[in-house]
Amino acid sequence: MSMLKRTLILLGQTASSVAARRYAFNLVQRTGTELAGLAGLDPSTIETPMLGGIGTSAYQAQLEQELKRQAEDAQQRLHEAFEQECRGRGLAFEWLAFEGDPLDAFQLASETRDLVVAGHDTGYGGDLDEPLSEVLAKLLLRTPRPMIVCPDALPEGEEVLIAYDGSIAAMRALQMFVLLGLGADQRIVVAAVDRNEEAAARNCAAAASYLRVHGYQSDSRPLASGVEPSEAIRLMVADRKVGTLVMGAYGRRGFREALFGSTTDELVANPPCALFLYH
Repeated sequence: MSMLKRTLILLGQTASSVAARRYAFNLVQRTGTELAGLAGLDPSTIETPMLGGIGTSAYQAQLEQELKRQAEDAQQRLHEAFEQECRGRGLAFEWLAFEGDPLDAFQLASETRDLVVAGHDTGYGGDLDEPLSEVLAKLLLRTPRPMIVCPDALPEGEEVLIAYDGSIAAMRALQMFVLLGLGADQRIVVAAVDRNEEAAARNCAAAASYLRVHGYQSDSRPLASGVEPSEAIRLMVADRKVGTLVMGAYGRRGFREALFGSTTDELVANPPCALFLYH
């Protein structure tokens, strides 16, 4: 029985945001989870600092007012599109809107939800130069909820690939994925990449054992290799037509890797499929 009851989707207008909506709709139809969409306006993205001069203040206010109007119009179009898509699929939905700090809004909205779905480049930050992985890290740091990050286009496959390295982050991600019931009726493959063949086999066996206790059958794919784990995983995803990749989001060095290690960072920057991340 699935423990997934309520899902939040971060709405946007990028290709990956459209893919995230498609993923969320399929999830709702498969699990019966309640769906809420979150969109809003971050005032910091429309502030326009200008040099001083006669008439500058008036022009700046006029420009910011026009930018705000355009942002509000875009949000309204997004609302209408989301509502139309939900009604077209016969899905119940909730619309959530905000004006202010998107991270505060995200934390508040996710507080009563089990899962968050977003496109890998859904824009919720005001700093356009900020690395994407740090944006996602901030979102994950503000809530204990797992997140599914979608690519620009979802692959056709539905197989679940669990990338398991025996770390605490991998254990937590596997447990949350299982407890939410997201692997029900899905073909599951456990992959472990390690330079040591024995270590790769041990990690696969441990994950498969945990899955088996919870009623899930899985195939194991231990890989003893010196290749970068992100590249090995990417190849597995393409070869097996994987729909969802489950992995821990945790690193050991500095803020950039507070949640994202090098392997996760590479995959989040250009996701080969939907990524289930949990810290």
